[in-house]
Amino acid sequence: MSLRFVAASLHLRVASPCAAVCCCHTGWVTAVNTPGVGHPILQRAGPSQPLLRCPASTALLSPVGQMARVFHSSSPSSPVLIYLPPGPVLPDLPEEEERVISTLAATSRATIARVNYRASSQQQFPTPIHDVLLAYDWVRENLLQDGFARPVIGRVGVCGELMGGSLAVMLALTECRSGESRIGAASVNNPIVDWVFPEDLPAVSVAELLEPVTPDETALLADEDPMALTNRSEPEAPRATKTSKRSGKSPPLTAWQLHGDNTAIPTPTLSAERDSLFRRPEDYFDRFASPIHFFRSPQGMLLYPKHDDAWASEQPDSLIDIETQMDINHYQSFEEPTTPKPELPVLAKCRAYARIYPPAGSNLNLPDWRITAGSQNPLLGQGSELTKMIRRNLARHTLKKRMGRVRWQDDAEKLYYEDYAKSRVLMETVDGLGLWTHQVTNQQWQAQVEQTGLWMKESLSLNSL
Repeated sequence: MSLRFVAASLHLRVASPCAAVCCCHTGWVTAVNTPGVGHPILQRAGPSQPLLRCPASTALLSPVGQMARVFHSSSPSSPVLIYLPPGPVLPDLPEEEERVISTLAATSRATIARVNYRASSQQQFPTPIHDVLLAYDWVRENLLQDGFARPVIGRVGVCGELMGGSLAVMLALTECRSGESRIGAASVNNPIVDWVFPEDLPAVSVAELLEPVTPDETALLADEDPMALTNRSEPEAPRATKTSKRSGKSPPLTAWQLHGDNTAIPTPTLSAERDSLFRRPEDYFDRFASPIHFFRSPQGMLLYPKHDDAWASEQPDSLIDIETQMDINHYQSFEEPTTPKPELPVLAKCRAYARIYPPAGSNLNLPDWRITAGSQNPLLGQGSELTKMIRRNLARHTLKKRMGRVRWQDDAEKLYYEDYAKSRVLMETVDGLGLWTHQVTNQQWQAQVEQTGLWMKESLSLNSL
């Protein structure tokens, strides 16, 4: 499946080149719809609208309003940094976001493109994905140019938190093709990379886990090292003693369980927003929506109720006449307890299997990463798993590219490539919730955003296409 298929099905389009770009040297401008006009027009913001001042501002417009706002760097050769807001998970915090963008612009020295993707109960998935990909195409076509307005191969970074972090991960994983303008660095803070939340899955033992309905890409469990020399087709020797000792212990509480009652993003709010943003539970499993599924299969599966025709097909009606069958059903109704059939599909926990990404034969080259998460944030576990998965696949991809094989030769080689992956994929845990835009609960937000901007500046300047 082409990663660009979504762009072809977009309902958004730039009405005309003249409407697409407007530059001014006095700050923000806003787009409004005017009766009788086929596209939004630009107006200066009034006193009631707090503005972020910048050397120049550029707007990408569509028939539904602004798609992106760009703050130009003073240097024409500066890299471009795409900023994705946290989305509806947090209330609208315009002043806080302006401070974040100002800090990023000052420390990264990059041109900042803020993407105003749509996400609501009316604009559900995949609309946010479509909007981000459309804005990315526009950035490549309009911002990566030389002094004569000619296209150049440029360096692009992306950053965001919460839902913006999720979309940033999706963009970084799919728009990193070698030999062209691509995402070269990604910084995400408390990203939502799996919309299947732990509270949705019943607690079951490993032995009771269901198998997925269909085989996945590999037969390796998601937590196994795909590059180890051991043969996983052979079962491990049983360790009855250790199993019996641990059988009575409860598993440690997860970050989702420990920190779900915080005041900024409590887990009930995250679940409610998820239910509002997706049309069907099946959409949670989409790799573009839950990008952790690029690296492993989902940990849950939907069990659908059997319909009447399915139940009828299981009965041997061709061998037993209808009267005899009715008698059998009558007596069975007294012998067996009847359970009501579920009206809706039920989410059950299942085994997760490893997926190899980037896929073989692709020219995708994973960017550099900086992943941060709050130590008291319910999404800490998602950030940690994302870090582990990217490092593992980056090490495998690099080993195959350099040595032509996908298995470690010895422990020294394993350590070398794991250290290399750690240098490319940084993970940092900060105090508290660690949210950039919820600055009431995070007094260290400015220092954290400054570190992100400085890291982005260094990564994009060193990044080779």
